[in-house]
Amino acid sequence: MVDVFDHADGETPPLPGYRLSKLEIYNWGTFDGAVYSVYPEGQTTLLVGENGSGKSTLVDALLTLLVRPQTRNYNVAAGAMKNERDERTYLRGAYDRTVGESGRPQIQYLRSGSGHYTALLACFSNAASNDSFTLCQILYLNADNSVEKVYAFCEGQRGIVQDLSHITSASAVAKHLKDRGYNTTSSYKQYLGWFQRKTSFRPKAMDIFNQTVAVKDVQRLDLFIRQHMLELKPWKNKVDRLLSHFNELSEAHRMLIRVRQQDELLSPISEAGVRYQARLDEVTAARKQLDACELYFAMESVALLEPLCDKWQQQLQFLADEITRLDELQDRCRNEIARLTVEIEHAGGDRLRQLPGLIEQAESISRVKLAARHRFEAQLRSAELQPQITSPDQFHKTRQLIHQRRNRLVEDRTQSRHMSSAIQFEIGSLTRQLSDDRNELEALQRRKNNLPESLIAMRDQICSDLRLAPSDLPFTAELVAVAPEEREWEASIEQVLYGFARSLLVAEEVYPRVSGYVDRTRLLDGRGQGQRLVYLKVGKRSESTRRTSSDETLVSKLLYRDDHPLTPWVRSEMRDRFDYLACETVERFQTTRGAAMTKNRHLRSGGWRHEKDDRARLGDRRNFVLGWDNRAKRLALSDSIRETEESLQQLHTRVAKLVATEDRTTAAIESLDQALQIDDFDIIDFEKHEFQASQLRLEMQRIEEADDQIQELKAHRKKLETEVVGYKSDRDRFIAQHTTRETELRNGQGLLNNARRTIEQTEINGRRALLEQEFETLSNQSPAPLSIENIATLPQTVAADLRDKHEKLRERLVPIAKEVTSAMTRFLKNFPDEQADLDADVAAISSFNALYARIASDDLPKHETRFKQRLNEKVLLEIGMLHGSLEGERQEIRNKIEQLNTALRLLEWKPGTYMRLEPSDVQDREIQDFRRELSACLNGTLDGTTEANEATFVRIEKLVAKLREEGNDRWRQKVVDVRNWFNFAARELVAETGEARSYYDGGTGQSGGEKGKLAFLVLVAAIAYQYDLDPNATHSNRLHFVMVDEMFSRSDDQHAEYALDLFERFGLQLLIVAPLDAKARVTEPYVGTYIHVVKDKQTHCSQLLSLTAEEFQEQALPEE
Repeated sequence: MVDVFDHADGETPPLPGYRLSKLEIYNWGTFDGAVYSVYPEGQTTLLVGENGSGKSTLVDALLTLLVRPQTRNYNVAAGAMKNERDERTYLRGAYDRTVGESGRPQIQYLRSGSGHYTALLACFSNAASNDSFTLCQILYLNADNSVEKVYAFCEGQRGIVQDLSHITSASAVAKHLKDRGYNTTSSYKQYLGWFQRKTSFRPKAMDIFNQTVAVKDVQRLDLFIRQHMLELKPWKNKVDRLLSHFNELSEAHRMLIRVRQQDELLSPISEAGVRYQARLDEVTAARKQLDACELYFAMESVALLEPLCDKWQQQLQFLADEITRLDELQDRCRNEIARLTVEIEHAGGDRLRQLPGLIEQAESISRVKLAARHRFEAQLRSAELQPQITSPDQFHKTRQLIHQRRNRLVEDRTQSRHMSSAIQFEIGSLTRQLSDDRNELEALQRRKNNLPESLIAMRDQICSDLRLAPSDLPFTAELVAVAPEEREWEASIEQVLYGFARSLLVAEEVYPRVSGYVDRTRLLDGRGQGQRLVYLKVGKRSESTRRTSSDETLVSKLLYRDDHPLTPWVRSEMRDRFDYLACETVERFQTTRGAAMTKNRHLRSGGWRHEKDDRARLGDRRNFVLGWDNRAKRLALSDSIRETEESLQQLHTRVAKLVATEDRTTAAIESLDQALQIDDFDIIDFEKHEFQASQLRLEMQRIEEADDQIQELKAHRKKLETEVVGYKSDRDRFIAQHTTRETELRNGQGLLNNARRTIEQTEINGRRALLEQEFETLSNQSPAPLSIENIATLPQTVAADLRDKHEKLRERLVPIAKEVTSAMTRFLKNFPDEQADLDADVAAISSFNALYARIASDDLPKHETRFKQRLNEKVLLEIGMLHGSLEGERQEIRNKIEQLNTALRLLEWKPGTYMRLEPSDVQDREIQDFRRELSACLNGTLDGTTEANEATFVRIEKLVAKLREEGNDRWRQKVVDVRNWFNFAARELVAETGEARSYYDGGTGQSGGEKGKLAFLVLVAAIAYQYDLDPNATHSNRLHFVMVDEMFSRSDDQHAEYALDLFERFGLQLLIVAPLDAKARVTEPYVGTYIHVVKDKQTHCSQLLSLTAEEFQEQALPEE
């Protein structure tokens, strides 16, 4: 390469390009009240000073003039936070931070917030073309503490004093500058455009200028490239927009899920509602038919009865006329018969006239007494008596038999009643026993002990009231059991321990509570019956001093529940109180001393008291209480229940037989009592009256056969009597018909009147037309047409059928209604906010259907559309834009690396070689997962199906949740910063052949010194590219100014010199900011101007001192 400082004729050529010739500041930071000027005159300048003297304030003034506000780095040398210094603090002259009276930090300022302005001015000159231009900014604070700016550009060199000294107000700055020949604007973009057109730098030149100021450590290549060569792009707004749109999408999705759930829950309501409505329509139709039934048959009855009543009326008139005619005929015949009877009497005598009456009287008496005889004999037969009675003597003997039979029957009935009462008492006793056994068996099946349910219920109530567990108050029987191999002794042991086993054991710690409770409480079992309770206070006691029981004692035949804390006390009590000797023989029982027992419940206690109790209650296994295994007791109870049921069945059969016998005996007694009411044979003696009537008929026959004239008169009379009988028969028939017709007419007219009233009432109610609509259906459903034969039954039958049909339909409606209301309840439970307008009632079916229809036709499509729109048009768009921006930035980084490589191609690394940067994707799991998840959010979005949209939403939701998660800032900043997606390496290539030589991974060269060297090379290449510098050009109209702030403070001298040589190679003017220490010496060969910044501790104002190299050596640097 050609060194830009080589010159053919040995003369020093002018410094290339536009270079900083002058910097002026007014009211900027701690430079207060006057115009402070720096005159580099295009040469590299060293700016030194102690920390806090104001070096960074000058650097930030140049940054303000050259770099866009959004990206400039204020006070970066001090490692300041982004917002620690800003334009406001510089405008007001912040110089210190103290703690106020309230304990809060308080910033100290040199200037008030308003009433002044700040001016920054920089002049750049090109010595080769003898051209220059001036950049100027005027800043001031508005009333709302916002910063107002005027950007200005002017050809030539200008100054603050000459151009701004006559400004009277900040608002007049723009006009004043225009009047002075400046171009002014409030837009940085336009201001930058003037600057860029003048110096022809690339769009990112001021960004690399800004980054160069921030370069402090160049030890690692990839970090250096990420932090200083590549710009951090703003991603927060994009992510915030995505989160904001996703919030809207999430809300749309929530609403969509809500309406989908509503649609899902309303669907069964609608389906069941259709079935309910269909069934309800059937019920309504049946109700209408039932309501119309009365009117239908009323109108049918009118149609039937009106002609019939007219016909019956005519028939009645005809029958009345016929009856009158027959009455007249009968009267004539009877008159003639009376006349003939008189003639016969005159011809035959009074006897013949008396005989018919006497015969009729005898026959009547005979009939009455014959009926009495039949009743009397039937009553005797019912009592199993069948005597022959033909005389008063026989009648008297029969009455004696009746008395005897009655007394015997009464005795039999009394005996039967006594037997029945005894059996009923036994049935009652066995029934109670059966109930008790069943209850006890049921209770035993729920637990394992053998105690009666009454004791368990009483104990449970005590425990419940005192908040104790049943195990806290055990019965002795629950802790003691008879060993299985000693079952033959079980009955005797149960008898000995009868009272002790049923005693409740109360530990000392709960004794006061239990005792107090028992004293004030009536003890009841589960059925409310009063109970007897024996309870024992259990305290600590020493082991029994009694001898160890032998195998022949009661105690040796027992088992104990060792897992209960009261068992030791029980075991000790057993040895002390119940150490009975178990005697196999009665002889042993008789001769032994002390307490003893046999297997047959024969007991001896106290040495002289003997007891044997063979009552079934004590020897019955059902009454055993010891132990915690009740299987044997349950088996005994089951056997007892079966035997009791069989006994009860037999007893009920016997009672039934006795009742039947008693009923027969009572009936026989009642019959005999009725027979005894006949106390005279004459009452039943009908034979003598039959004989008397026969004798009177014979007498009348003899008299009649004695005279022919009488016979002729009688024959004529007989004929007339026959005619009278015929007339009478016809008349009776007509009267019967008349009565029938009259009844039919009366009933028919009653029915007709009722029917007319029904019709009239229906017309008054205005329901006739509505009910008549059901007539055709009723006509089809009627089993037969209405007729006079069925008019009394058919309407009731049809109405009953319709009523039954209606009831059955209503019953079939109930489960459907329940299904509907259950579905409604589920809906309202899931969506309680709908309860204000909806009730879980079949009456609300229409409201639910309306909601369902609205959701299906309006809400669901609307929310699906809204969800799709917000997914596709907003969230996916934002996802796509974020993805595209990140991928675009990724490609932009690759392009920028290629740009750097273009510049690096112009710089030798070693003789005949150059360096090439190689970016590669970082193998970081978090970044890879983020890129994959972000890309996955866009997969399948073209399908447009509900399933695809849901899947896309789930993927986006997962990604957004991570982006939104609080405390996840590190991850978010890492994955969204595309600079972190790359690792950077450098490869050394031979210029002529392109052959690869060395490879530097992330700046880790073959030696430690090569790391910084390579980083500086990349930095200068980046500047040269963005400034569009050609190191081989003899003249330049490009910007050649760079600021570095403490860049060489952490580098060794060799690497610092290498960097300075690179800057010089490209003809770059440097403003080097360095602390006041020996490290600044390395820059001396390259520096043409020295500036020393000092700060007055009294006034807190900064000052600028221009030094020569010698003055710098003598005054500024500390001695080594």
